[in-house]
Amino acid sequence: MCSAEAQAAALTALLAAATGSEPRLEATRDLIRIEADLPTELGPTTHAAILQALAQGARYGHQRTHGGADTVWVEIDRR
Repeated sequence: MCSAEAQAAALTALLAAATGSEPRLEATRDLIRIEADLPTELGPTTHAAILQALAQGARYGHQRTHGGADTVWVEIDRR
C-alpha cells in the first residue's frame, strides 16, 4: 500500500491534468484534503477522469460557491 503522501501526489496530478487548474492541498494529522476548481465546460472524457480520480479517496464531494464556481474535493486518510 502506498503512503498517503504518495497517493495525494498522484491524485493532485490526476486532478490537475483533468481540470487544467492547480489543486490545493490541506494536510492535518489525520488526513490530506485536495481541492480543484472545475472548468466551466466539462466534456464526457474530462468528467470521467475527474470521477475516476475522486473515487480513489476515502471521501469526496462537490461545492458550488455563491458566484457559481464549482470545486471538487477528495480526502485521503493518513491511517
